[in-house]
Amino acid sequence: MSWVPRFPEVKANLELTNGEFGSLVSMGAIGNLVALLTVGHLVHKYGARWMLHIGAFSLATSLIFLTHSTSSLLFLIFIILQGGSISAFHISINSQGFFFQDRTKKQIITLLSGFWSSGALITSIIAGLLVDRVSLGTYTNYLSAFCFVAMSYIIYKLSPNLVKADLNPDSDHRARDMFKGFKIDKQVSAALLLVIMLEYAVSDWAAIYVKEDMKIVGGIHTLPYILFTLAMIIGRLNLHNLLPRYTIDFLVVRASLLSGLSFIAGIAAVSIVGNENKTLVIVILSISFTIAGLGSSFLGPSVMNAANTRSKFPSSVVIGQIGVINITLVFVVRWVVAWTAQATSLTIALLIPAVMLLTVPYFAKIFKSA
Repeated sequence: MSWVPRFPEVKANLELTNGEFGSLVSMGAIGNLVALLTVGHLVHKYGARWMLHIGAFSLATSLIFLTHSTSSLLFLIFIILQGGSISAFHISINSQGFFFQDRTKKQIITLLSGFWSSGALITSIIAGLLVDRVSLGTYTNYLSAFCFVAMSYIIYKLSPNLVKADLNPDSDHRARDMFKGFKIDKQVSAALLLVIMLEYAVSDWAAIYVKEDMKIVGGIHTLPYILFTLAMIIGRLNLHNLLPRYTIDFLVVRASLLSGLSFIAGIAAVSIVGNENKTLVIVILSISFTIAGLGSSFLGPSVMNAANTRSKFPSSVVIGQIGVINITLVFVVRWVVAWTAQATSLTIALLIPAVMLLTVPYFAKIFKSA
């Protein structure tokens, strides 16, 4: 996540337009897709440890090349590698989460997402503070090295408790089984796309939108993104406090409407105000992004819980199967957002994922069995 707040610098290095840059970044979906089709079965067959080690190494390596590259071709190669690395780590660590959750009956997946968001927030704050102080390449060199060493050590310490290889021949799921038994859960796939696109859009475009459209420069341009992420952390880490009083489908409906409407209201308000009063603009966007982040915080993990409950496959395979469909759809929508921004404006493009959130209540029934 260290390079997300500094996307404007990356885009400038590559000398690309908004549409070209958004399209290139979205090509990471190719790596995502390859990993989602294979890693779930590798985790099931060989265990989680080596997939985590490989994911950590390729994440660190790809980030260094991505933030140094001035070549669109090299950027394309390493964004695909990074996409695969992210999915490999995502499948492995979430399989571990479902493994723990199934045995303890504790709501761990949403908490796991909350801890991920905490790391993203800390990194975003550091990145924002270091804008115009430390070069992008130097920053990511040191951070990648530190994170790789730290992740390797943590994986090593966790090894005794990580998901082991399943040696039971009766439960063997080979790669071809995924295609033979591949079943698209249309409702889950649609719901997951609708609930996560705002997070993707904010990660991809928030810093560029605030800096280039609203003309707010310096580290302050990352503030709405940071507050969005902070709100997601709060929501994810506190969902379990609400579940004894409210059903998950009740919470999903209210939260999706709150998130979508608040985001739309904030974008509309700053469009009316204009970018002359920069203090008012940053206040409006900060409030809007905070509420939107809080509302959308637990939606994605909740859909993944529903997917795992509704499927007969092992959790590692479920994550891969639902991910294949989702990453394909996300790829398409990210292109739509990118080229809408190019053809019209980022203001209009950012409304797309917010409007998508308003349709989530139509899929609330998938959570009733979760």
